[in-house]
Amino acid sequence: MISPRILLSLCLAAFTLASCTLGEYDFVNNINKNEQKPSEKPKPPPEPEHEQDPYFVPTIRIEVEGGKAIESKEEYVRVLVSVQQTETLSYSAAGRAKGRGNATWGYDKKPYKIKFDEKISLMNFTANKDWVLLAEYCDKSLMRTAHMCGLAQTAGLPYPIHYRHVQLYLNGEYMGIYVLTDQVEKKYGRVDIEDDGFLFENDNYFWDEPLNFMTDLREYWYTFKYPDAEDGEIKHGDQNYTFITGFMNDFEAALYGDNFKDPQNGYRKYIDVQAFAKWFLVQELIANLEPNMYYVLPSRNSKLQIGPVWDAEWSLGLAHRDDEYAGWAGLPTQPDRQKAIWSQWKYFGRLFEDEYFVEAVRTEWEALKPKLPAFQTEMKAVANNISKEQVKNFERWNILGWHVSVGLICMGTWEKEVEYVEQFFADRITWLDAYLKEL
Repeated sequence: MISPRILLSLCLAAFTLASCTLGEYDFVNNINKNEQKPSEKPKPPPEPEHEQDPYFVPTIRIEVEGGKAIESKEEYVRVLVSVQQTETLSYSAAGRAKGRGNATWGYDKKPYKIKFDEKISLMNFTANKDWVLLAEYCDKSLMRTAHMCGLAQTAGLPYPIHYRHVQLYLNGEYMGIYVLTDQVEKKYGRVDIEDDGFLFENDNYFWDEPLNFMTDLREYWYTFKYPDAEDGEIKHGDQNYTFITGFMNDFEAALYGDNFKDPQNGYRKYIDVQAFAKWFLVQELIANLEPNMYYVLPSRNSKLQIGPVWDAEWSLGLAHRDDEYAGWAGLPTQPDRQKAIWSQWKYFGRLFEDEYFVEAVRTEWEALKPKLPAFQTEMKAVANNISKEQVKNFERWNILGWHVSVGLICMGTWEKEVEYVEQFFADRITWLDAYLKEL
């Protein structure tokens, strides 16, 4: 017989188990509520995130050792660079700086190159030592480089150039709005290629470089970014030199030969067709009359690519030239927005004789076209970002009412310069869409 005490314990245990499993919402929760300390206060709501000022433009301050000027493209000077990247984030780093550019170095507003002692991640871009500050002196909209670089990213072109508008101070003196960009070089996050690869340029200033070569058939001049001729990584007649000159001569022979359309032995044996198609679309959309033409061979077993994009100074209706060989012309003051350029120039003139390449361009165009409205909105936001600070830039450089160098367009105000660029680009989209359908 079970004693009354044991029976009572079993009943209490059964009651407790039932309460925990069946009456969880009433019994247990009520116990928890009753046990809550009366003095406990509810947690305050989280602090709202700080909203970035849409008109905030980062500031870069370069202080040259001894207060010296930057007067040379060849000789570096020691500098301390301070960066106000956001309203709450700033930092400093030591390095060197010098001038850069070809014709642009002759303008009043100078472009510069910075080489930090250690790798630095400016504006959250991939950390590197070398950075470029473009002055955008001819481009009074200050937006042409943004269109070119942003469009290349949107099109998915290999080796995109990152960019950001900044305010520059040099030895305490305000120098205006600049565009901070990557250096075109073989580096991780930039032109990331194999050690046996090549980065070279169809260079109009080839005589200023330590090493160059000219192709046999087209007689185009090329200079080297990688391997580096200054460091002795490539020399005239060595294995690297012999390989790349032979490759380019073989490519030209195939492209301009009778069987150039042949998939195995024609030009397709040598080039990345999609990369060429994307580069064409970017440069044709912005009507870029004189870009720096960089070529990349990622490795000796790869196909030739074209990129990164560089130099938008003659784009979006700012300048005029009749063909790839003509120099700058003073007329017309309103460049033709419906003129085909790159389907006629350089290697593209021959490529467009092959329906396979034309179809590749059309395919890339159909992929890019739906992205363009969002891209145009992005460019409006970029322009809006500098809309306040541009006033100081043109107080420093009073050029809005003047024709500057190749700049045929002179709209009188920054707002009209930006409107001109945006409308030119919109018109170019409409024209290119019709043009590719008619080919």
